[in-house]
Amino acid sequence: MLSDLAYTIIYVNDIEKSTAFYRDVLGIPLDYAAPGWVQFKARGAAIVLHPRVDAFANGNAVHLTFRVVDLDATHQSLYARGVRFVAPPKATSFGKHATLFDPDNNLIDLIEWKSPTEARVISGETVVNEILARAPQAMEVLEEHGIRICGGCIVLLNASVQDTAAYSGLLADETKKLIEELSKSIQPGVE
Repeated sequence: MLSDLAYTIIYVNDIEKSTAFYRDVLGIPLDYAAPGWVQFKARGAAIVLHPRVDAFANGNAVHLTFRVVDLDATHQSLYARGVRFVAPPKATSFGKHATLFDPDNNLIDLIEWKSPTEARVISGETVVNEILARAPQAMEVLEEHGIRICGGCIVLLNASVQDTAAYSGLLADETKKLIEELSKSIQPGVE
């Protein structure tokens, strides 16, 4: 039922030590590193190291995230089997999301990504993942502005353009230019 693992977050006490272990000892290629987020390129799903912070980890040592096609049906099926959920599936800016508990109370996220929708004007409040779902080429615009988003970076993908720009250190005028360029990237030929 859950076969499409998007990424695994491993909460660690010392991110530098753990990065060296996964990269240098295990030989897993480093894909992307940012403060609080070190992502390794593994065949299939990404492996992400994140500092152990109670607000993020909820006591977990590992946090799995699976992509599903029909979250409502998956929820109903798992619930009928006795699986406990934090709450029923909830609509979000990026699709639908639900979190379940495993037998040890570790949290597992299930995500049904929103299908691409018709183009619309980008604002500072537009969620980055909505833009990329409609126009993957917009990733180039983000990268030109120094914003590197890994595939599993749920925090930045599901943040607004404005919050993502602020997190990446862009100033107000740079953020305005980014928004304009993103709007053009999803509506080719519109000036």
